[in-house]
Amino acid sequence: MNPDWQFRAVAGPLIPLANQFYKRVNKHMKARGDETVWLGECDGSIRAALRLRPLESPYVLLTGMLVAPDARGQGWAAALLQAAATTLRAGETFLFCEPGLVNLYRRAGFARASSLPPALASRLARYQRKTPHLTAMVWTTPDGTTAV
Repeated sequence: MNPDWQFRAVAGPLIPLANQFYKRVNKHMKARGDETVWLGECDGSIRAALRLRPLESPYVLLTGMLVAPDARGQGWAAALLQAAATTLRAGETFLFCEPGLVNLYRRAGFARASSLPPALASRLARYQRKTPHLTAMVWTTPDGTTAV
């Protein structure tokens, strides 16, 4: 990881900062006020972001992972996931991803989810109507289990 890269979590009044990045890079993404957003920055510019959306307690959905086009292929996604890992909860933090991203998330500490809580299962079913091949993954403990 580049020593000039900085990572931080923002919430509440700093959400508009993340939304400026999302608007610039992908007009369809927007952080909500109840989410925690992790930002990856270099030289005062946001290069990557991800959002942690609270769901029915205790579950959280990692969503909105995005790297600026000119920063892709440099390790931003992996570094941002590593920074955010300090706040992820084994067996409680989930994500839905395209098949081509499964290995990225697996290397970061996620595993394919063998089952989903009802609120997440219904959400995945809705998302799969538009994107049928989404894979559900869950954050694991360092030994690879999903036990809390």
